[in-house]
Amino acid sequence: MWIFTQKGFLSIVRHTDKPNVLIVRSRFRGHIEKIFPKARVEEDGSRDYRFRAELPANEVSEVIARLVSEIGYDNFKNSLDMSDQGYMDCCLDVYHSVLRNAGDFSQFDYLREEPNER
Repeated sequence: MWIFTQKGFLSIVRHTDKPNVLIVRSRFRGHIEKIFPKARVEEDGSRDYRFRAELPANEVSEVIARLVSEIGYDNFKNSLDMSDQGYMDCCLDVYHSVLRNAGDFSQFDYLREEPNER
């Protein structure tokens, strides 16, 4: 599962050997800690998700449910921290990709531009 939050991006998968454990991963330094402050994050530059932590599934579920219950914005893009330009760009790239691929939105000229032209 991919999750984009105001605090960061996570990829969450089931641990193959520990049924009650989820592996919370990110490609961004510090994103796991922003959402799971007590997590012991390991860094491995040889992995596609460089940062990862093993956490009990019930803890992950509780934290994600709390994040959902605390949503106070009516526009996710506008709620992002503009000072984290790399993450902001990533979220906007995902937004544009989904919009382009979800249907006929040809009336939006900017969707025909390549991401690096924006």
